[in-house]
Amino acid sequence: WEGISIEFSAGVVTNGYIVALNCIDWAKSRTLTSYDKIITSLAFSRFCLQFFMISNVLSKVYPNIFDRFETLQPSLVIWMFTNQVSLCFASCLSVFYCVKIATFNQSLFSWLKLRLSKLVPWLLLGSILYCLVTTVAFTLFNCVSTNGTISDNKDNLLEFTFLIHSIGSIFPLTVFIASSVLLIISLWRHIRKMNLNSDLNPNFRNPSTDTHVRALKSVVSFFIIYNIYYVASTFSIGNLSYLNAEWETWVVSFISAAYPSVHSIILILGNPKLKLASGKILHSTNCCFKESFPADELLYF
Repeated sequence: WEGISIEFSAGVVTNGYIVALNCIDWAKSRTLTSYDKIITSLAFSRFCLQFFMISNVLSKVYPNIFDRFETLQPSLVIWMFTNQVSLCFASCLSVFYCVKIATFNQSLFSWLKLRLSKLVPWLLLGSILYCLVTTVAFTLFNCVSTNGTISDNKDNLLEFTFLIHSIGSIFPLTVFIASSVLLIISLWRHIRKMNLNSDLNPNFRNPSTDTHVRALKSVVSFFIIYNIYYVASTFSIGNLSYLNAEWETWVVSFISAAYPSVHSIILILGNPKLKLASGKILHSTNCCFKESFPADELLYF
């Protein structure tokens, strides 16, 4: 479980870093780009999700923590909302990538490219409202259905959590898959076209080919870890996970903790502003460390 703790710590640091840096930029200029608005919202939701995912891990290690229905219900409600918001914001990021990068001749794409900056705040707000509706429906249902024993209420709660999570995630999951597939197809076509031109004309070289290849790798990695996380988070819900062995619980918890951390690190490495700022922070930290512990002292230790 030490590895999972490291993942949680990395997720909190990386997502907190993205939020803090963009908030500082906003405080200075009072403006944020559409991309910065999306990744800041996504990072903040993941920052909160990391804390609430800890309770899920603790429930596997110490099952008696959530024996009381009054403790289990609020925990699942908060987890469901933050998890759904995180998935929806990730879908918004995928749509943003698709509209900005993909090259299709359809009029819909041309219309979206021109108006995307104005639509982003509404996409984010719509995502929050959508998650509120699913969470409120979940809460109201459980308030009505808590008439049996504590054991029956707990089982009903876990079953309905599984149901709402699965149904409520269909829309953002579908949007994410559709936009990601369209973007992958567009990037793949562009790369093939550039390679074909290069084969026909040896003197022809388009420097954007390497950029598109890196973009394709980034999108594919995002696509893979998003879907893996969705499956892992679904199977981690309560008694419906069928995780009897400790190693199975560990694997699911490890995957669930890895997604918010790994993808946020990919976002930092792929964003020049975030990457440059993180490099400066690491350089300053290294300098402070050397000043605090001179070479002679380090050799002594």
